[in-house]
Amino acid sequence: MNEIVKSIYEYPYKKIELDELKKLIKLNEYSDLVETINSLISRGVIKPVNKSGKNGLNPSLFLKYHIIKNFITDKMLIDELNSLHYLIDADAFKKNMGKYIKNRDFILTLDAFLKAHSDDLLYPLSENERAYQIWNDEKALDKKDGKDNIILLKNCNAFDILNTYSTPEPFLDYRIRKNIKNVLVIENKDTWFTVRKIMLHNPNFIGLFDTKIDCVIYGEGRKVTKRNNSLQDYLNIDSHFKGKVWYWGDIDNEGIDIFLSFVNVSPQLDILPFSAAYEKMIELFETLLSGNNNSRLKGHTNQKHSENISEFYKKIDHKVAERIKLLLYDEYYIPQEIINHKVLKDYVYCEGEK
Repeated sequence: MNEIVKSIYEYPYKKIELDELKKLIKLNEYSDLVETINSLISRGVIKPVNKSGKNGLNPSLFLKYHIIKNFITDKMLIDELNSLHYLIDADAFKKNMGKYIKNRDFILTLDAFLKAHSDDLLYPLSENERAYQIWNDEKALDKKDGKDNIILLKNCNAFDILNTYSTPEPFLDYRIRKNIKNVLVIENKDTWFTVRKIMLHNPNFIGLFDTKIDCVIYGEGRKVTKRNNSLQDYLNIDSHFKGKVWYWGDIDNEGIDIFLSFVNVSPQLDILPFSAAYEKMIELFETLLSGNNNSRLKGHTNQKHSENISEFYKKIDHKVAERIKLLLYDEYYIPQEIINHKVLKDYVYCEGEK
C-alpha cells in the first residue's frame, strides 16, 4: 500500500483518471481494485470527483479522483496516536486505522482539550454542555444525532472521563407543597389534567380518596419506566425519602405492566397502586356491565400478562386484587377515564375535613 501511495503522490497532476489509477495500483481483480480505491479514499489519499460520473460496474467506481497532496502516512498516524493524551486508548485505533482516519478531527479536538483543560472535567456538566465545551457542537454527544460519537468514545475508553450527566425530558407535574411526601403518578393525560384542575380549584386541597397528595405527575404511559428518565432524579428525591409514591393507571395488562416496570426502575421509592381509585374504577365498570352489551367493553386481547403480575396483586388491596383478576380473566379493560371530573370531585378532601 505504501508503494501505491508513493506512486500517487508522485503523479504530476492534481486529478487522476480511473484508468491511470488502475495502472498505478496494478491489480488484476476488479474486487481488489475496488477495495484498494476505497481504502485510499478512507485514508485521505484521494477523493472522488463526483461530477465525473461512475463506470457502471457493480460495485461502481468514480471515473476521476482528486489527489490529496498533504495526505498522512502510516508512520505519521502512528506517531500521532502515540502522542494522544493518556486518557484516550490509542490502541483501539491502531487496530482499526480506517476508523481513526475517519474520526481524526473529532479525536484530535478531544486530545487538545484534555491537554489544555483536563481539570475542567472535574466539574460535571450535562452531555450537551460538555459537547459544546469540547467540540463546539451541543449535539456531539446526543443519544440520537451523536450516537456514532458515543460508540467511538466508548471504544477508546474516553466516554466516562467526560463526567457528564443526562438531562431527561421533564415530566408534567403540579405541586401544592414545597416538601413533597406523597406523590401520585397518573398514566394518562386526561386524568392527570382532571386531578390538577381539582387541586387548582380547591385551595385547601389535601388529597383524594382519603389519601394525602402533595404532587401529581403525568407518567406519559411508559415514559415513567425509563431508567434514564428517573422520577427520583426529577423530583430531587434522595435515597432517604420516607414518603409514598402512588401509581394510578388503566386496569389492563399493559397498565399493570407499566406499574411493575416503574417499580423495577425505582427501587429506592416506596411505590404502591392507588387502591381506592382502582376500586372506584371497578365499581363504575360493574355498573356498566349490568346494562350494556358486554362485548363492547372487552379489552385488548393481544396483551399478555406480565410475568410478575403477582407482585402487583401483593401490593394492592386484597379484595381489589381479586376483582381485577376476574376482570382480566374475562378480558375486560377499564380505562382511567371512567373516573371523570364529575365523579372525582366527590372524593376530594380538604383542610378541616379530616
